[in-house]
Amino acid sequence: MAASHPERIGKYAIRRALGRGAMGTVYEGWDEIIERRVAIKTILREYLENAEAQDAIARFKREAQAGGRLNHPAIVGVHEYGEDGGGAYIVMEYVEGKELRQYFRMANRFDLIDVFELMKQLLLALDYSHRQGVVHRDIKPANLMILPGMKLKIMDFGIARIESSSLTQVGTVVGTPTHMAPEQLAGLPADGRADVWSAGVILYELLTGVSPFMGDTPVVVMNKVLQAEPDPPSRLVPSLPEAFDGVVARALGKKADDRFQSAREFHAALLAAFQGRAVRARRSDGDPERTLDPQAAAKVEASRAASGPASASYTLPPDRLSEVERSLSRSIGPLAKVLIRQAQAHSSNASEFFDHIAGHIEDEAERKAFLDKLANLRRAEATAPPSPAPVPPAASATASPAPAPRAELTPEMLSTAEKRLASYVGPLARVLIREAAGKSGNLRELYAQLALHIDDEAERKAFLGSLGR
Repeated sequence: MAASHPERIGKYAIRRALGRGAMGTVYEGWDEIIERRVAIKTILREYLENAEAQDAIARFKREAQAGGRLNHPAIVGVHEYGEDGGGAYIVMEYVEGKELRQYFRMANRFDLIDVFELMKQLLLALDYSHRQGVVHRDIKPANLMILPGMKLKIMDFGIARIESSSLTQVGTVVGTPTHMAPEQLAGLPADGRADVWSAGVILYELLTGVSPFMGDTPVVVMNKVLQAEPDPPSRLVPSLPEAFDGVVARALGKKADDRFQSAREFHAALLAAFQGRAVRARRSDGDPERTLDPQAAAKVEASRAASGPASASYTLPPDRLSEVERSLSRSIGPLAKVLIRQAQAHSSNASEFFDHIAGHIEDEAERKAFLDKLANLRRAEATAPPSPAPVPPAASATASPAPAPRAELTPEMLSTAEKRLASYVGPLARVLIREAAGKSGNLRELYAQLALHIDDEAERKAFLGSLGR
């Protein structure tokens, strides 16, 4: 019986067909020289024979160029572009996993910890892509591959826009309507904030299991994207914290200026929501603190009025506060001002305040640099005269939600341990660190306590092995 696939494409031996789409077929191939599996995406010959051949090849090459300039663990790598026997092909990293679309079709629901992990990988990969001058423009469940261990890979940069490229013209609508930003549907230029919109739709689907803009026809879908405000996720899933409503609303702002201005800013806001802190929306006039949902805004204001003044509040002199804000903005962007206000409202002394805002910086090196820069401010605050209305010592002792670390455990040690643990258990690391710090007398005991929460034996050994680094 004749094989249903070619024996070779270029220098690669073809083992089997992985899937067929409207444009071509994807094969599993074998590189005999370096002995590795690859995925080979081709354009069907019959597709190339029609009048759109040149446009198809140009788009295909653009996918290879976009993927080829990106080197990120959450983006499928591109090894080679070639033309063989009148056909064109792209050789890519072989990935074993399942499309996010398949999870949704089977009505699989994700735990919040898994939602955070998937969105973290997606948003940081998009941030990297955008910094390289590549906008994907078709982020959707079919282009997100989920690997074992909740690892994510972005695929298919077929309609990506590359800076300095003129292949995508204004007025051309390409993409998937349910996940396309309003400016894309209108045929207007789209930048990285279009990917932010699409990631917002993905977040909505992960949280609720439904699409925010589903319709019976493409016209209905487009009208919803351009006009409708989807229900807040917590209205569909009452167990969801309302903090996620603000994140989703901000990501799905109809105007690009109303959204998160970068994927990294989106990620910082999502982290804040997981930590129970409200995220407000950006208004077109530049106010970053207006809540999109009027009902949610009214609820927040009512709770403020009912609760009265905060019981614990820490203030810095204006010049020092500006310096802190500038330093924090370098790491997390425009959210710095909002997070500093929250830290002041929930801190009763300098130590709590600085630890609170440093917790928003994920990168270990950036967090250490931030803390080092503020070391002088800490010392200055420690020797400064008390504020006019000091908090009694008893109140200060109970204000911090985390047990005070033992003398042998410095904030820098705890920060490093949290960062390492988070790579295995996600945002739960922050809670686990607080518990373990109160039970540990030294760094080795701390790591032993934390390792108990890592199920996989190899990962547990790797975590304990990081203690000496």
